[in-house]
Amino acid sequence: MDEDLYALDRLLTQLLRSGALAGVAGIALGSWQDCRPSPDRIRQLMLERLGPLGIPMVWELGFGHSPTSLTVPLGIPAVLDADAGTLRLELPALR
Repeated sequence: MDEDLYALDRLLTQLLRSGALAGVAGIALGSWQDCRPSPDRIRQLMLERLGPLGIPMVWELGFGHSPTSLTVPLGIPAVLDADAGTLRLELPALR
C-alpha cells in the first residue's frame, strides 16, 4: 500500500464525523507490513483518531497488508479480546 497519511486521516475523519463508528464496541486492525507511510506512523494516526472513542483496539490480527493475509468476513458476530489480542469469529454451524 502506498497511501499518503493525509488520505488515511481523511478516511478516518469521515467515518468519525458521519457517525459510522457510533456504538462500535471494539476495533480489530490488521497489518501494514511494507506500507508507506511506515506502520509506526499509521499506528500513531489510528491511536490519535480512534483512541478518543475509548474502546479496545487490537493490532496485527493477520489480515490487511501482508504476504499471508487472512480474509475476515463482514457481518459475522465476533468476540474481540483486547487483553489477549485475539478476535474470535462466531461462525454458524455447517449442516
